Amino acid sequence: MKRITVLGGGPGGYTAAIRGAQHGAQVTLIEENSVGGTCLNWGCIPTKAYIESVHAQSKDLKKVKERKNKIVAQLVNGIMSLLENNKVELIKARGKVISPREVEVQFSDGSKRIIENECLILATGSKPANLPVSGIDSPQVLDNKSILELEEIPNNLVVIGGGVIGLEFAQIFTGLGSKVVIVEMLPKILTNLDDELVRRFQPVLKKQGIEIITNTKVTKLIQGDNNNLEVHISGKKDDVLIADKVLVAAGRQPNYQGIEYERLGLEMEGKFIKVDSYLKTNLPGVYAIGDLTASPMLAHVASYEAEVAIKSIFGEKIGANYTAVPACVYTSPELAGVGIDENQAKEKGINYKVGKFPFTANGRALTQDAAYGMVKIIAEEDTGKILGAHILGPNASELIHELTLAVRWGLTVEQVAETIHAHPTLSEAVLEAAHGVFGKAVHFG
Repeated sequence: MKRITVLGGGPGGYTAAIRGAQHGAQVTLIEENSVGGTCLNWGCIPTKAYIESVHAQSKDLKKVKERKNKIVAQLVNGIMSLLENNKVELIKARGKVISPREVEVQFSDGSKRIIENECLILATGSKPANLPVSGIDSPQVLDNKSILELEEIPNNLVVIGGGVIGLEFAQIFTGLGSKVVIVEMLPKILTNLDDELVRRFQPVLKKQGIEIITNTKVTKLIQGDNNNLEVHISGKKDDVLIADKVLVAAGRQPNYQGIEYERLGLEMEGKFIKVDSYLKTNLPGVYAIGDLTASPMLAHVASYEAEVAIKSIFGEKIGANYTAVPACVYTSPELAGVGIDENQAKEKGINYKVGKFPFTANGRALTQDAAYGMVKIIAEEDTGKILGAHILGPNASELIHELTLAVRWGLTVEQVAETIHAHPTLSEAVLEAAHGVFGKAVHFG
């Protein structure tokens, strides 16, 4: 019976632990905090709970928090039950890798224990990136975790960073009644998504009252009058913004707590642990998954990598494939994308065609008063093979998966177009965009 130790109980870690146990291994999962990691406890799930509460017109922050806590507790308890049912040993303690075959755990009472293994999976996730700005340690400066603990809605919130986390919280707190300003150092927000759809999204944010300042850095934070912060910015716009609270949402970095990679001799790739396609490190029997590696920092990628690593441990050599990683932004309207965008197609010298279909021509979207946006498909000109797809509109995070399957398995627009889609549904916009690649859309022209 193989002995596997998993360090970190987030989406990657607990998936690896359960899968390892299902393969017959003796698995020990070490997690100092709550299982589910950042995603379940302070990230993906809590923010979506807040988003749905705001959509329901709730502005009672206490009730919003209570609902969020109830959902998180239910899911955490579910994972605990799954671990127990699969006979995974869960150790609630801080872990430290002593060697590839030994992990020391230190309990809250100071006692220690050595866990021995044949295979070690590192899955300690990530933490907010450090921002070298004077005054950033002010108690009024929040990260994605502490902002969820607010007891009062700030009048003025400045968000540093125009990525997914920044945009989602900007809409949440605008919906709760805050005046929100986003400061982004790059020329555009949501840099990993399709340029055209991001451009179409920005007027929506402006209409909602969110101010976006790009090409601008926060230079310092100074304590102002009335317990406010002065947020000094420089770049496209030099100014001083006044805020009750400041949210730092300027990216994340690997969390190496308990992993002294230099002492251990782990080979690195910049700030990430270097792994092969099976998630193996250079150390024998040691794997790294999730945000510790250079793959996209997404919970679903960590879970996928856990599956790949466990298969490798048990002799099934199927390397990780990142050609079809869906990325979603749970704003209103939502954005989602998979595969390459037009800029990447041009950079690669690919002859491509684009099919677009607006939700204004989709019956289901009109019935939902959610007809803003479009589905956009990028395909090879010669073959019709779908290379990428991007959606701005209602339920984009759900609609993207049909196109994720298409990108992953090399389907063509003809194959999607020849598939019957139920009517009336939002997914008909995907069907029509597939037809539209070669100018054959029925309901738009």
